[in-house]
Amino acid sequence: MSGLAWRGVVEGFYGEPWSHADRLAWFDRAGALGLDHYLYAPKDDPWHRERWREPYPADRLAELARLGRAAAERGVRFVYSVSPGLDMRFADDADHEALAAKCRQLYDAGIRSFALLFDDVPMEEPELLGRQHGEVAARFERSFLRPAGIHEPVLFCPTDYAGLERTPYRIGLDRTLPRDARVLWTGADIVVGRVTSDDIARAAAAFGRDLVLWDNFPVNDFDRSRVFLGPLTGREAGPGLVGIVANPMVEAAPSRLALHTVAEWAADPSAYEPSAAADRAYRAVAGDDDGDAAGLRTLVDACSAWPPGAPRWPRLDVAVAAERWDDAATLLRGLAETAPSASTPVDLATQLGPWIAAARATGAAGVLACRVLGGSWDGADHADAIEALSAARRLLEAEFADVARAAVLALVDRALERLGVVGTRTHGTGAKVAVLTCPNPAPGDRELVEFLGRSGMRAHLGDDPAADLLIVTRGATEETARVAASRPVPLLAWGHLVPLGLATAAAVPLSLDRIRIAGPDHPAAAGLDGDVVVYRGRSKLTVADPPEDAAVVAHDPESGRSVIGVTPAGSRLADGSIAPAARATFFLAADGFAPWLVTPEARALLLATVRELLG
Repeated sequence: MSGLAWRGVVEGFYGEPWSHADRLAWFDRAGALGLDHYLYAPKDDPWHRERWREPYPADRLAELARLGRAAAERGVRFVYSVSPGLDMRFADDADHEALAAKCRQLYDAGIRSFALLFDDVPMEEPELLGRQHGEVAARFERSFLRPAGIHEPVLFCPTDYAGLERTPYRIGLDRTLPRDARVLWTGADIVVGRVTSDDIARAAAAFGRDLVLWDNFPVNDFDRSRVFLGPLTGREAGPGLVGIVANPMVEAAPSRLALHTVAEWAADPSAYEPSAAADRAYRAVAGDDDGDAAGLRTLVDACSAWPPGAPRWPRLDVAVAAERWDDAATLLRGLAETAPSASTPVDLATQLGPWIAAARATGAAGVLACRVLGGSWDGADHADAIEALSAARRLLEAEFADVARAAVLALVDRALERLGVVGTRTHGTGAKVAVLTCPNPAPGDRELVEFLGRSGMRAHLGDDPAADLLIVTRGATEETARVAASRPVPLLAWGHLVPLGLATAAAVPLSLDRIRIAGPDHPAAAGLDGDVVVYRGRSKLTVADPPEDAAVVAHDPESGRSVIGVTPAGSRLADGSIAPAARATFFLAADGFAPWLVTPEARALLLATVRELLG
């Protein structure tokens, strides 16, 4: 089939928006690539979302006007989006007038394309909400777009933007949304590995409108420790799909590697071949195609997996599974030698800096492990090898950026076991703490045991009937959590909060690095107050709606929901049961107590909470 009519990029991620320079640099290449639409939708622009009714201050408006002019000069259409759904009063004429006035301000500044976004807002009474959202779009078209001489179809992002079926929200939306509106849709899920022609047909029928694929690729706001540098894969086109906007990473320059391949796919989906597109993208973006052993190619190879849950580095996995240690060492040596070449663009090298450092540390640790596992360690004795591996492990765990970390940590552990170093299960001499997790504990779980042991406790992975404190991580099963809930010992958790009775609801918002202390006098606050940075980079927080009797020690500054809550023994829990011992929730998420993630303040808060539970 021929290329899609509507092709572009949506700056729609959570976290720090692209800089003015980042956007200009993208416009310089976007038009030539055919990604000639740029949808402005950064979640951290307050006038786009939370303060949508308010006009832009003069300096911010002038910057948007400059961006619009710069985009037009480079053949890119600047599309300004506004997201009023958090608190719009649909029956209030004043809010509709405020929406039109807001966009009229942008129009007067030279912006000529607009979009309405209702993504990521609460959805109660879905059919009614869909009908209301469609009415907003229809009224916006009548009262602003058409009088302003803008005759393109409304570009609209629904609240129910993922999935294939005809839902109550979509039924209501279909009744009121203009018939020629184009609906932004993310696929069968929010982040997907595949989009098929059948998916497109079913979703287009569910909305009754043509679709523009809001492709959450290569976005990394859900895991700020990773970058996604590989090509677009798993995409088909078909009737009903008229366009694509790719949601890039927070790191603008590294995003170009993936976006170049999006442009190739969008220009001719039927002829697209990912590996060839990736090679052309690398040559165009990285600029170090001079044949040197160094460069960024191995780093790109190690960070090319998509979707996010796919195996990280299949070539390394194959070599390790076959115990071809020389082959594995060759791959890892290339990673250890990662370095920008003289011709690598400065912004690319700078923004990839943390991952270049991580690649070098990961590669060096992996090469050492392969030498031990392959029998080629030439150190004087086992003690040398153990010390070298332990030092490499500490260096790897110190990097926030993640380049094949889990695979290489597993290699290092395997090599240490080959040398006779078996991790002891119990540490410390004080209170006994059982860390409940999965059979293959995450690095953060192991670090938690070590940390509590260094703090004087007898901590270990796995259950213990004689434990003085239970910690339920996200890796534990729900059944394990339910059994733990009945135990008459103190309990701390950041997983399974609802089954444990510690919350009526819980969620894991993205791209956050701090919490706000609400009870500075509480012992679990560790003497801290105000906003406290708990992660070394933006990551996930576990937030909860705690029981009424819980003391909220800290909350999420954005949503206001609890992130550290302590419920005393004998208090009523969220499920109506009585706490048989003290209970607490904590803000950690999937990575848990990962050493590359948590700050000293986070460590202090966890230790204070544990000690409060133990009395």
